[in-house]
Amino acid sequence: MDALSAARSLCPALIFLHRVCLRNMIRFDTLPPEVMQAMCTPMHQILPPTPLPPSSQSQMPHPSSSSPYAPYPSSSSVMAPGQQPRMSGGLYLGSLSAVNDHPLLRAHGITHLVQALEAPWAPPARKEDGFVAYSIDIRDKESVDLRPHLEAACVYIERALKRGEGVGVSRSPSIVIAYLIRNHGMSYEAALGFVKRKRACAKPNPGFARALVEWEQAWRRPQAQRRFTS
Repeated sequence: MDALSAARSLCPALIFLHRVCLRNMIRFDTLPPEVMQAMCTPMHQILPPTPLPPSSQSQMPHPSSSSPYAPYPSSSSVMAPGQQPRMSGGLYLGSLSAVNDHPLLRAHGITHLVQALEAPWAPPARKEDGFVAYSIDIRDKESVDLRPHLEAACVYIERALKRGEGVGVSRSPSIVIAYLIRNHGMSYEAALGFVKRKRACAKPNPGFARALVEWEQAWRRPQAQRRFTS
């Protein structure tokens, strides 16, 4: 078979492949402007730093303690007159590019990261660069069970924020929504709406959405009856 004949035999397959790609490609001209803007912005602040209540401050780690979670040896949770309240860290949601933009992270006081993705090619955050990362090896697919990962991720975020450390969550609005449900008493719909107002491109897949609804229902039960995994 000469080159011309080979090319002719391949043409139907190439045309079919081209049509499939066109059907499945993202049509940016159909996206709302706010979603396009969010997709082009590497990171958005979800929760700003806020003053911690005295009861939380009394449980903050002592600077000289070897344990990052050891409480202050204090018997009182009342602030002294003129004492400045300790501030929580800020919570951010961003893209994979934001995780690799170290100057951007430092500018926002982010030292702790939650990386929820299955991407062995992505360089992990390193302690040598001043970052601590919590990685969740999970694919963004409807069939994946998100529930076993939620409690540990929320505890990680909670502890970092209470220590005044900024937390950046990469590529997973679902983790941020789970934290808002668990720690701020929001419903799934309220948490989703809250996150979308901050980062309009946030859209958990249907499987993750169902897991988050179950997560909300679990947190509305008495503590002894809570079950977070199937």
